Order: sequence, then C-alpha cells, then structure tokens
Amino acid sequence: MKTQPKILLVTASFGNGHNQVSHALQHTFKEFGVHSVKIYDLYADAYPYWNEIAKFLYQRSFTIGAPLYKLFFYGTDKMYRTKAAYFYCRLGKKRLETVVEEEKPDIIITTFPVGTVPEWRRKTKQPFQLYTVVTDYCLHRTWIHEEIDRYYVATEEVKQKIIQNGISPRNIYVSGIPIRKAFESGPNARQLQNKYGLHTDRKTLLFMAGAYGVVKNLKTITTNILEQSDVQIIVVCGQNKQLYNQLSKLKLIYTKRLHIFGYVDDVHELYAIADAMITKPGGITLSEATAKQLPTILYRPVPGQEKENSLFFSRLGAAVVVSNKEAIVKEVLHLLNHTSKLDEMSQALARIHQKESAPQIVQDILYSFSNRKTSQQFA
Repeated sequence: MKTQPKILLVTASFGNGHNQVSHALQHTFKEFGVHSVKIYDLYADAYPYWNEIAKFLYQRSFTIGAPLYKLFFYGTDKMYRTKAAYFYCRLGKKRLETVVEEEKPDIIITTFPVGTVPEWRRKTKQPFQLYTVVTDYCLHRTWIHEEIDRYYVATEEVKQKIIQNGISPRNIYVSGIPIRKAFESGPNARQLQNKYGLHTDRKTLLFMAGAYGVVKNLKTITTNILEQSDVQIIVVCGQNKQLYNQLSKLKLIYTKRLHIFGYVDDVHELYAIADAMITKPGGITLSEATAKQLPTILYRPVPGQEKENSLFFSRLGAAVVVSNKEAIVKEVLHLLNHTSKLDEMSQALARIHQKESAPQIVQDILYSFSNRKTSQQFA
C-alpha cells in the first residue's frame, strides 16, 4: 500500500526566490521522510527559448525596464477573471499534461503563479491535491484560482486580500515564506566575525546586490560610506562579475574594511554578523531578514512586488525605503549611529517573522494528504 505521497513542486526562474522556496520545501519534505519530491520549471521546459528571453527582460526590469514592468505587473493584476487571464492559464498546458502523466504526483505545489496547473485540474478532474505558496508580502491576483486546495501566505494582510477575492478563509494558512533552515539558527556573531576577518569594535554593513547583482550605483555608495565613516562593509555581488571586479580595485584602498563576495552559499552567516543591510525588497530576502532580525534599507524598489513589499515593511517600521544614492548614504550613517533605531527595527522584524515556515507548510500538507486518503478509503 502506498504510504508516502509523490510530490511535484512547480516553479519558475524569474528571480532566484521561487527556486529557493522550492528547494527549502524539498529539503523539509525529505526531513519528514518524504523523498519523492521533484522540482519542475514548467515554462523553461515548455518554452526554453522564450523563457530565456523573458528572464532577460525580467532582469532588465530592475534597471532600464522599470516603467514597462510597472505596466506589466499592475496590468496583469487587473486581468484577473478576464479572457486574457484564460490565455495565461493555458501556457504550457500540453507539456504539463505529459509531465503529470509521467510523474503521476499525488500532490502539486506551486511556488510561482502558474495558473495552468489549477485550470488544467479544473477541466480534467485530476485527483492530485494542489497547494500554492505565495512568495511575496503582497498579492498579485494571478496567484488566485478557486481550484487551489490551500494557500500558504506570509501575513494576515495577504490572507485578507485573498478572502476579498472570494476564497474561503479555511483554505488560507498564514505560514510565512519558507526559507533555508540555516537562517533559523547558527554560530554566534563573535565566531563569525573572526572567520570573516572583521573588527569586533566596528559597525558592519551588509550590501546585497541581488542574485544577478542588479543594485545600481553600488560602487559609488560603497565609496561614499567608506570615506565618511569607519564602517566595515560586506558586499555580495551575486553573479555580477563586472561589479566584483570594480569593487576589487576599491578594496586595494580599503583593504581591511571592504569585504567582497560573489555568490555566497552561507549567506545566513553574513546576516548574523551585520548591523544593517542594504538590499532589494524581494520576498525571500525580506523573510531572511525577519528571521535574523536584521535592520534593512530597501534601495530603489521597482514598481510591482518590490514596491508593494517595501511599503508593507516600511509601514510596520521594519525597513527604511530610499530612492537615490545621496539619501542612502545619509540614511545608513544615521542608522548605524543610532542603536535605538536599529533595535526598534529589529523588534518590528521579529513581529513579522513566522518561525519554521517550511516545517509548518510540510506538516500541514502531509496531514491534509493523510486525512484525504483516509476519507477516500471509507467513502
């Protein structure tokens, strides 16, 4: 008799966050003894050429393409329950049919608003259970479909917005956004400061450029902060080799106060030793900040989910939003010189944080699966 479910995590590679959430869930399922868990990028599989173009355009949205992305984000939100939304819900349909036939999952979990999955289940009456994990602190209505069995969301505010769109409250679970287990604990700060060669008597600023190194004016901002203070700065450049090379020249001047990294696996350690962080307001990065209660300066949020995420955190006193390079230097220096303000932000972040989000979600899904199987046996 089959006792363990077979699970398909359907995601997309627009930004790094959706994949991170998928991997966090996959890892947690395995900790719970469920090993048949596959991560699948539907759009990359169905449309490899166009998917790469779309990813490129998405990355450009953080710089020169911001006005176009604004139109796209808010425009597609308004498409909800229109004929245009019907077209979106058919993207990759044939490939999805093939994959489901091959994999025969008992459970599908979407970590990206892949409307094709619930729409296809609605039409075909497929028996798999369907869950979705919303990966931002705002709601875009492409996440919503009446066929989804349960939504896992970051906050009560997102839950209420889904309810306003006709979904029953009992189908929405405020779980937080899944992050890696390493962010929930870790070595003490003093050990890590020694590991990374940091001064224990200086404030530390962490500058996260994003997975693709998309933060603008980073070298100018870093230079100005180093010139105007004794702060030590850690910069994570992601995959931006050009940025890494630019900062390497600056490091020749500030040998002991500037620390540069490319892509970092153990980034949770850097969060643990920083006093504040400059970053873009992605849902996963913000969830990691809440776990470490790391005061955050959100730089130039792009209209769309970044803007909506930043408004939520700013409103609760958990982050400061800055739109230009002159203001960010002033704000960083002000924060690092006012410990009481940093403490207030840390407390606000702690209030937002949902502990052990991934285990909560996995446990709830497995409980639902077990109950449904039992009900079917006695039906």
